[in-house]
Amino acid sequence: MAITSNLNPIDRSIRGVIGICIMAFALFNDNLIGDVFIEILLGIFGLLNLISLFSGWCPVYQLAGINTRKH
Repeated sequence: MAITSNLNPIDRSIRGVIGICIMAFALFNDNLIGDVFIEILLGIFGLLNLISLFSGWCPVYQLAGINTRKH
């Protein structure tokens, strides 16, 4: 499975905003979450969105055959 860019720049930007918001929520609102496991999962989800932002590649899109990037 080759890693090629499959995200539109708008999709990448949205993932960046979502990733930053979720990671900030997980880091600064641990008293609202109440469970360390959920906090870690939120942090991982935010980090994966930031990785997709910088790489332009989404493994879920790759498996589903979705490509939002125009050639």
